[in-house]
Amino acid sequence: MKRALRNLLFSTIFAAAVLGGAELILRMTGWPDPGIYGGDPSSLWWLRPSLSPRDVPFPERGTTFSVRTSALGYRGDDPVVGAWICLGDSTTFGWGVEEDEAWPARLSAALGRPVANAGVPGYSSHQGLLTLNNALSVRPERVLVAYLVRDADPAMAPDHSRAVRSPPDLRLLAALRLLRPRPQGQAAPAGVTERVPPDRYLANLRSLKAQIESAGAAVTFIAFPMQRRPEGHLAALQTFSAEAQVLTPSLPAAAFFAEDPIHLTPDGHAQLARQLAEALQ
Repeated sequence: MKRALRNLLFSTIFAAAVLGGAELILRMTGWPDPGIYGGDPSSLWWLRPSLSPRDVPFPERGTTFSVRTSALGYRGDDPVVGAWICLGDSTTFGWGVEEDEAWPARLSAALGRPVANAGVPGYSSHQGLLTLNNALSVRPERVLVAYLVRDADPAMAPDHSRAVRSPPDLRLLAALRLLRPRPQGQAAPAGVTERVPPDRYLANLRSLKAQIESAGAAVTFIAFPMQRRPEGHLAALQTFSAEAQVLTPSLPAAAFFAEDPIHLTPDGHAQLARQLAEALQ
C-alpha cells in the first residue's frame, strides 16, 4: 500500500511538473497568441487590459486594423475621471476601423471633451449589465448606452440563461483547442429566440438607467441604426423613450461596409458622431 501511494504521489508530481513546464514554455515562446479577449466566450468575456497595439484581422475585407486597450480593458487610453463613456458592442468599439475613426473618438473631437470607448465586440445589454461597475468606477459625467445589435441576434438560448464560468487562462488549453479537429460541413443551428428578447431588453435598459443614475451620471440611450430593423427591440426602445433620453440616428446604406453591413465605415462613424454631437451639445 505504501509503495502504491508513493508511486501515485511520484506520478502526480511528475505530471504536474511536465504540464507546468509545457505551460511555461508556451508562455515564453508566446504561442498560441491569447488574442484580444479574456474570459468565457459563451457567457462573459472582455477585452484583455493593457494590450499594446496589435493588428486584428478584418476577414470580410481582407484587411487588418489596430487595437490597443487601457488598464480597464477599453479601446484607447485610460478614461479620465468625469469622462463620458460609451457602452456598446462592436458597432461602438469600431470593428474594422482605427481607434480614432470610431464614433466615440469622433464624438470626443466634435464636443472637445474626453469620451471613452467601452464598446466590447459581441456584447448585448446582458453583458453590459454584468460589467457596468467597470465603467462607473471612473465616475463618468455621462454614459452613452448603445446596446441593440447583438441583443437582437438569434440564439438557441437567451444570454441570461448561460452560466458565467471562469475558465483558467492557460496557453496549454488554448493550444489543445487549436489542435483539436474541427467538424466540417456542419451548419450552425437556426436560433429559436433572441440573445436578449425584447421584454428582457427593456428590463435591462431600465436596470442600466437606474444604476447609472444612482452613480450620479447622466445617461443617454442610442438606437444604433441597422439595415435590418429588429422591430421588437425598437418597439421596446420606443416604450423606453418615455422614461429616458433615446436618440435615434439614421444612416444611409453607404455608411456601412458592403462586405459587412452591420459595421460602419470610417465615414459612417463620422456621420453618426456628427448626429450625436448635434443632439448632445
